[in-house]
Amino acid sequence: MGFLSGIVGLPNTGKSTLFNLITRAGVPAENYPFCTIDPNVGIVNVPDENLLKIAEIIHPEKITPTTLKIYDIAGLVKGAYKGEGLGNQFLGHIRGVDAIVHVVRCFEATNVTHVYNEINPVSDMEIILTELVMADLEIVQKRKEAVIKGLRVGKKDVARAEIETIEEMEQILLQGKCLIDTGMDLDRSLMKSWGILTAKPYLVVANIGEDDVIEHTSKYEQLEQWGREQGRKVIPICTKFELEASELTEEERREFLSSVGIERSGVDILIRACYEILDLITFYTPVGQELKAWTIRKGGTLHDAAGLIHTDIQEGFIRADVVSLQEFLSHRGIHGAKEAGAVLTEGREFVLRDEDVVVIHFR
Repeated sequence: MGFLSGIVGLPNTGKSTLFNLITRAGVPAENYPFCTIDPNVGIVNVPDENLLKIAEIIHPEKITPTTLKIYDIAGLVKGAYKGEGLGNQFLGHIRGVDAIVHVVRCFEATNVTHVYNEINPVSDMEIILTELVMADLEIVQKRKEAVIKGLRVGKKDVARAEIETIEEMEQILLQGKCLIDTGMDLDRSLMKSWGILTAKPYLVVANIGEDDVIEHTSKYEQLEQWGREQGRKVIPICTKFELEASELTEEERREFLSSVGIERSGVDILIRACYEILDLITFYTPVGQELKAWTIRKGGTLHDAAGLIHTDIQEGFIRADVVSLQEFLSHRGIHGAKEAGAVLTEGREFVLRDEDVVVIHFR
């Protein structure tokens, strides 16, 4: 499906280390600004315990989880919207993603410099958001000028339809606010075509130190409080501990993280959170030798789902058997669910629900 989440932050916040943890890609994570210039791209599996539950019933030869793409985008600095620190290039990379993961430094480390010589998570977060707001304001004001010019040359119907939206956006941005945080009704595809950054959904990763794992320090608490006020999720991840754990087997990793007070990997929580803020759902196809999870946008139909699987299936679509995961598990498979009357037979316009199990019949 090509859904992209971009990892963004100031230099030396641990963005590339986090990317390495997520993708095991081993990209450079050096202690100097702009180590990452071109965005590194990784494809990651979305953690999904449901696959194992389904597999216990149907015993497939292969299990394939759904995936997301993650971009590691170079560090921004003050003035990025004006081109400071390769800002234009980096902002261009952010425009290509569907959701943003802001990485904010909360850890103390004398051997890792801070670009502004002070560990202040809330200030760092506000610097990045201000750069995105200013970049958007420049786009919106240029668009406004073009629309006004269109009014003068007689393109009144098109221009009047745009001007009200543009002026509302301009007022929000002039107040220093992100469009996504205001409740404004945003046309997702339109915002992307205009290159608007603050209309993208986002979450925040607090890169915490070892002391924060057992008992949160004031720096993390300040960022968490900021998140609550903004209505944004803040996910604490100790990249130092998780990096050490990444070299272990899955069982050893869980034991190691648990021994230092981490009950669930922050990376796993982050991947799932990215999936959620992108407004995605999962459906499963348990037919044949492969059990597979698929990603689709909320509101997607069976016809859309068929197209994801194969264009031939979409073109030859006849009907589909659909059952909720709960019913599938409780009745031990599609046949048991049919006998219990829990399977729906639906056409192409049926809107999929999260965790539906689907069997498509086609010519």
